[in-house]
Amino acid sequence: MRGKIIKWIVASLLISTLVGGITYYFIRPYLPNKINFESLGKPHQDENGTIPENPFQNWQERKRKRALAVIIDNADGAGAQSGLDKADVVVEVPVEGGLTRLLAIISADSIDLLGPIRSLRPTFVDLAKEYNAVLVHAGGSAEGLDTLGRENQDHIDEIYGGSKAETAFWRVSDRPKPYNLYASSESLRKAAKELGYNLTTPPPERTYLKDDADVSGTDVSDLTILYPNRSNQIAYKYDKDTKVFQRYKNEKPHLTAKGEQLMAANVIVQYVPSRVTDGDGRLQLILHGEGKTLILRQGKVIEGLWKKEPDGFTQFTDMKGRVIPLAEGTTWIEVVRNGTKVNY
Repeated sequence: MRGKIIKWIVASLLISTLVGGITYYFIRPYLPNKINFESLGKPHQDENGTIPENPFQNWQERKRKRALAVIIDNADGAGAQSGLDKADVVVEVPVEGGLTRLLAIISADSIDLLGPIRSLRPTFVDLAKEYNAVLVHAGGSAEGLDTLGRENQDHIDEIYGGSKAETAFWRVSDRPKPYNLYASSESLRKAAKELGYNLTTPPPERTYLKDDADVSGTDVSDLTILYPNRSNQIAYKYDKDTKVFQRYKNEKPHLTAKGEQLMAANVIVQYVPSRVTDGDGRLQLILHGEGKTLILRQGKVIEGLWKKEPDGFTQFTDMKGRVIPLAEGTTWIEVVRNGTKVNY
């Protein structure tokens, strides 16, 4: 009898995974081959009609603390986000439904508004650990919460974290749930202190370009990433005057809640193996080992490799294994499943 029950459970799991994979493949929204940059909305301009200057000056001089790793929604219903423009690193991660969520790594600036904050998936636990960060979230998938407990990861959870964690968050009245949960860097650090977490050790850093260094690579003017859900079509366009990449979403400038266009000093595309784990289309992304990558900075692109040992820090190198130095400023890491359409 017990053997039959085990066989039934295993068969149910296999069927659920198969249904999830089939649903993901056939019902995902239609994808074009390439975004037409001529049709994109114009880069966001200030009140004088000019594009803001490079915001990343004196980047390395900022005083840094232990990082917060804040999970921020990227669905259409989430509206314009807050806090991404101040992040050290933003990692865009595929989730179920062909959508993406964002993990903002914040170690330096004081940010009054961060959000909307959403639930975790197992991938975010791995990423927070990589940056030695306190993970900030609102609940999570069953597998994500199991991973969180197994890894003993420091975290602040608005739903299950208790009174010490709950006080760091608030909900705004002008947005519907679940897109209305916010916090500030100060409220989160206060809660982390109450929870007994160490807040002094900054995250690891990558190598930066030296002043006036020659930047290797092939000229690149734009990049498009066609995540499976059409509402998450991402594009970057290089601006030669400011030497940054302007970010677009759904063929429009991706603006913050303050109305400012998001910009990146570096854009990294990280191709990873993956599999569908259940009937809801949730994903397992393999972030250990090695794979192909694209590294964009200062108008150049390099086709290279990413490598990561267990509990290590991901390295981005050229094909000969030499670490690629990055420009000062926010780095956007676009995690994509192998086979995702990326054009540049």
